[in-house]
Amino acid sequence: MGRNIAVLVPPEPGRRADPVRWLARWAAEPQAEQSRFLEFHARRRDGTQMPVDVRVAEGRVGGERRFFITVRDNTARREALQALKDENLRMARMLLMAEDAIVSCDADQSITFFNLGAARMFGYPAEEVIGRPLGMLLPEGARGVHPALMAAFGAGATPSRMMSERREVSALRKNGEVFPVEAAITRITVGGRLTFTAHLRDITPRKAAQARLEESERRFRAMFEHAAAAIALLSPDGTVLEINRAGQALTEGAEPLVGQPLWELPWLGAEGPGPDAAGRARLREAVAEAASGRVVRYVAELGDAQAARRIDLSLTPIRDESGKVVYILPEGREMTAT
Repeated sequence: MGRNIAVLVPPEPGRRADPVRWLARWAAEPQAEQSRFLEFHARRRDGTQMPVDVRVAEGRVGGERRFFITVRDNTARREALQALKDENLRMARMLLMAEDAIVSCDADQSITFFNLGAARMFGYPAEEVIGRPLGMLLPEGARGVHPALMAAFGAGATPSRMMSERREVSALRKNGEVFPVEAAITRITVGGRLTFTAHLRDITPRKAAQARLEESERRFRAMFEHAAAAIALLSPDGTVLEINRAGQALTEGAEPLVGQPLWELPWLGAEGPGPDAAGRARLREAVAEAASGRVVRYVAELGDAQAARRIDLSLTPIRDESGKVVYILPEGREMTAT
């Protein structure tokens, strides 16, 4: 008591006025303007400092001028605020540097955030798109319906969803190229302001790879189905996974062929005992040999003694990257027909 206020709130480097002048200045302000605390660093008796909020008002006691000062230790609040700032900074940097494009817009669909991934994807630097309509990133045909879709999503109960669930989503680059994207959208309201954030991934390479795969499948299917030789694809236990038209032509009956062991198929003329039973047994042995990793080739006889069909048959094991047999490929050509 009786000492200068600077004992508690010492002058800080870089501030021109000492604490007393700061207090006098703020005490002179109208009370309505004193809705916030001033930030100072106060000093404890042991010499340590702590961040404080200070509020000051001027009055009179016994006719003498007095300052009424409220001091609040805001160490915890500052630490929490700094942690929040650090977390926001980390998140902002993560979003900025993310490989995917991240674009945010407000309720009026004006772009508010545009990360480096978006700049790479669309060809615009962020300063060219911030504040501009989101529609500039959409193909002409989507601009008319997109605002209504966004408004409906904003008013809905689901806070996030994949935009690609209902239809393919397309975007527009700065150079005019329309390209397919995979898009997830999230909405959040902060301080009463609605914000939409979209995570976008250019799926042009995936679509191209898918198209190549489909074309390869069409070519394989055409060659497989129209080959003159009978061809099938078996699992290692001999179950038929695929069989082409020439292979089906060696069978009879309407029962399905896929899912049955190769030696149990209804081969043409295979109704009687004797040679047919022996032929099936030999075919089963050949499948087992191929499953062990050996290429097998022999002349198989299908049918009974009166209607034998001699087939030049080979069974080739197909291995995966580790060398394990995962498929068996039987190929057969009829040598004689009776």
